[in-house]
Amino acid sequence: MLRKVCSTLATWGAITLSVAVLNGCTTARYDGQRAPDPAKAVIIGSIIEGYLTQPHGLTVNIKQQGEPDTAITLTTLYNEDDQPSPNLLGHLFMYEVPPGRYEFIDWNYQFYMGHAVARPSSTVFTVKAGQTLYIGNLYANALTYCLSNVNDAEETVERLKGKYPILQSRTIINLTSESAFKPWPTSDAKDNGKGLCVF
Repeated sequence: MLRKVCSTLATWGAITLSVAVLNGCTTARYDGQRAPDPAKAVIIGSIIEGYLTQPHGLTVNIKQQGEPDTAITLTTLYNEDDQPSPNLLGHLFMYEVPPGRYEFIDWNYQFYMGHAVARPSSTVFTVKAGQTLYIGNLYANALTYCLSNVNDAEETVERLKGKYPILQSRTIINLTSESAFKPWPTSDAKDNGKGLCVF
C-alpha cells in the first residue's frame, strides 16, 4: 500500500515539475494593465484559423534566437475569440518580450499529426527595447494546410488599439517587411508537402 502511495505521489510530482518547467519556458501574454517595461519590446498581431465544421487548433511557435527560455506559443483554441465569422477562430495578441532576434520555428494543428515542412530560409525579425511592433496577421485553414503571415496593419492595428487601450498612445512600427512570409505548408498537405499554398 505504501509503495502504491509513494508511486502515485512520485508520478504527480513529476507531472507538476514538467508543467512548471514548460510554463517557465513560454512567455505569457501581456494584457496592458501595467506600464510596459522600457527594457522590453511589445509585439502585436493576430492569429486566425478558418474551418468548416470545427476548429483544429492552430499553433504557431516563435523563439528568440540564442535564448532557449524565451518562446512564444500562439494558439487559437482555449483563448478569446475576436473573430465575427462563425467559420473563423482567433484573436488579437500582445506580448512583452526581451529585445533580440526572433524566428518563426514551426506550426501545426493540434488535431492533426503534421508539422511545418522545412523551408529554405527562416523568417527572422528583430525587436528593440521600448518599441511596439506589429508582426502581422497569421492565418491558416485545414483545406490548404498552409500558414501565411500577411500585412493587414491598417485594419488590425486599429482593432488592437480598441482591445488594448495602452496602445492608443504608443507609436507602432510595422515590422512585416521582416516578419511576413509566403504560405508555409505542413506535412499533412496532400501533394508532397506543398498543399494548396500556390494555386
